Amino acid sequence: MTNSSPTTSATQKVSNELEKHTGRLQQITSYDTANDDTAVLAVDGLQRRLGNRQIQLLAIGGSIGTALFISVGGALYNGGPAGLLISFLMQSMMVALVNNCMAEMTTYMPISGGFIRLAGHWVDDAFGFMAGWNFFVYEAITVAFEISALTLLLQFWRDDIPPLAVCLPVIAVYM
Repeated sequence: MTNSSPTTSATQKVSNELEKHTGRLQQITSYDTANDDTAVLAVDGLQRRLGNRQIQLLAIGGSIGTALFISVGGALYNGGPAGLLISFLMQSMMVALVNNCMAEMTTYMPISGGFIRLAGHWVDDAFGFMAGWNFFVYEAITVAFEISALTLLLQFWRDDIPPLAVCLPVIAVYM
């Protein structure tokens, strides 16, 4: 009696499929596992096991951020509802174009890693290095924005919470 799981047999299928195509560049091999998730094995051996619903929830979580809740009030007051709608549509189109470009690049030539590896692969390694540092600086600045947004939100509901009591625990959590 052998103890093989559906994932092991699916991985074996992919390994056999890769061995059959050693003479040419194989970009992606996909297969369905027993629990109805789609797993994709890229050329470098990276397995991806996210279903459609999980990807959609990640996209929604990434697009609804703190800035939407904190910054939309001032934009609505200054620009009105039509200006806010126009700017939201313009920004949504830009994000959709960037996502479409990344999806096209990843589909054509999948690599393990995110957009930083894509920048290094498609443009230059120095550009990927710069994109990585740019993302690090962006995330470091985002920490300060998150702290100020949380302080602003808490002070809206209660005036007796000092900002230092909010800043120190948040900084400790981020470290």
